[in-house]
Amino acid sequence: MTGYLVQHYLDEGRPGRMGKVAAVSRNSRLTYDELYSDSNRLAHALTRLGVKRQDRVTILLGRSPRILTAICGVLKADAVYVPVAHDTNETRVLQSIRDCKPKVILCEAATLQKAKLFASEPGTSLRVCVLDRRDPMPGAEEIWWNEIEGEAGTEPVYRNIDTDLAYILYTSGSTGRQKGVMISHLNILNYIEWAAKFFEITESDVILGTAPFYFDMSTFDLFCALKTGAKLCIADKKELLFPSLLFDLMEKEGVTIWKGASSLLAYVARNGRLEPGKIPSLRKVLFGGEALPTKYLIRWMTAYPGKSFYNVYGPTEATGISACCRIENLPRSDDERIPIGRACQNTEILILTEEGSPARVGELGEIYIRGSGLSRGYWNDADGSRAAFPSRSSGDTAGERLHRTGDLGFVQEDGTIVFVGRKDHQIKLMGYRFNLREVEEAMLSLPMIQEAAVLLGKKPGAEFGELIGCAGVKKREEGVDLTGLLASILPRYMVPRKILELTELPKNDRGKTDRFALRKLVQEREGYLFD
Repeated sequence: MTGYLVQHYLDEGRPGRMGKVAAVSRNSRLTYDELYSDSNRLAHALTRLGVKRQDRVTILLGRSPRILTAICGVLKADAVYVPVAHDTNETRVLQSIRDCKPKVILCEAATLQKAKLFASEPGTSLRVCVLDRRDPMPGAEEIWWNEIEGEAGTEPVYRNIDTDLAYILYTSGSTGRQKGVMISHLNILNYIEWAAKFFEITESDVILGTAPFYFDMSTFDLFCALKTGAKLCIADKKELLFPSLLFDLMEKEGVTIWKGASSLLAYVARNGRLEPGKIPSLRKVLFGGEALPTKYLIRWMTAYPGKSFYNVYGPTEATGISACCRIENLPRSDDERIPIGRACQNTEILILTEEGSPARVGELGEIYIRGSGLSRGYWNDADGSRAAFPSRSSGDTAGERLHRTGDLGFVQEDGTIVFVGRKDHQIKLMGYRFNLREVEEAMLSLPMIQEAAVLLGKKPGAEFGELIGCAGVKKREEGVDLTGLLASILPRYMVPRKILELTELPKNDRGKTDRFALRKLVQEREGYLFD
């Protein structure tokens, strides 16, 4: 590739992709020809609406191929796309709109009313574009696809350079406050050039898209397809809810590569039938976003022994995947830790002690990342950016900008890295220091527990805190003492004082355990207080 912007993947690949399908879902499909011309038309329409270089454009769309048209159209207008969840708390979307002040919001008929609500926010001057056709209505303020279709299908002239922003993703931090992570074209190209080569993705591949488009995991699906000419197969909400439908989709479309959230793979393993011989086309499965309990990885690898499985690691602030480990052998037991492997090409991972010196082999430290994938920082948050992206104070890369992940890990003798947990989950109780994830892993080793999260709370008036285990239990077994079972495998000080059994743990809009919602639930039901 000679281009330096993400949309050059589409432009430069066009001659060899005539008539080829770019994206498909259960009810719609989009060819590369259509994607090219429609995104050009959208770019011209956005420019006509006053969108200028590096202006923000909010995308409020469901799971369909038109998401590619929206993203490519925004990028071709030299603007920055800001994807938001169409089916989540409206307050979160409003927070992002107030923060990044977009010029336009792209929606569809199904999300139009929400878009109009957001556009009416005081202090905004949002224009609404609907990527659906409708007969013209006198006095309508929104612009429909009928009008956009009249724009030229020719390529716009690009003024952006590779260090300009391509997207802003809003993600919840440990404080619960949303942070707008700024990612440039250069960040994306650095990631996708490596990923397409490392995972050997070609135009004959079919990539399964299961991640929400406002989640950074989706950038692998979107941009690896654009780079290689592969087909993107987008699973809808119903297919994500019912594993049998998801498998049917994968078989029908001949899916070859799937990068899925660990929580989704665990859900499928718990609720679906992993049948050997199903999905014969599938060759690579990547999982990440959070740790996948080993017992579920064993189920996947046992059912599909001929597939390649990869544990991938990377925070949103480092653009996609920072470390990767191919799982060569079936884990020996449910409590075996799966490493995140080694740093990817053009990326360096450092494990540093609290004093800032490199941790020894086996010594716990905080994970820092260095490389061309690092975000510029958080939109409109200089203090947060300085804290999360410090300069290294010593060593042979002193002065270099790093990302402080807040994750803990250690290096093994073979040089691979093991992720241990979040630094803010590292606690001291009864004089002992440990990570809450160690307790969660012990809980997950019990067959009846499907999900686990451990909180540290206090009863009103209590001097010391105590552990509360929250267990997702699919089927309760009478007479089973979960606390007693944990006491047989954990030190006394690590055994939760209380275990709350739930059908399932609450999830945030990225499919991860929502600890804020969990704390609220435990506080309401059990009376615990949390800092």
